[in-house]
Amino acid sequence: MRSDALRKWLQDRGCRFNHHTRGAGATGHAELIVHCGPRSATLPLIGTHQDLDPALVRGIVEALGLDPSELPGPQSRV
Repeated sequence: MRSDALRKWLQDRGCRFNHHTRGAGATGHAELIVHCGPRSATLPLIGTHQDLDPALVRGIVEALGLDPSELPGPQSRV
């Protein structure tokens, strides 16, 4: 699943987003904190047209208490 598609799917379910502030000298991708009710998960900020690892997508969706079977696209992705 592409990063932009996941963000739109999460937004359609009422999730909100905050950018994670990083200290000086931090390495790796910047992160986006996704909030859905009292739950939260971390989404790496990679290019919007890049595919995310299916295990990462599943982990984020489950951490937010959402149903991964509702994700768009072929069910084999998740």
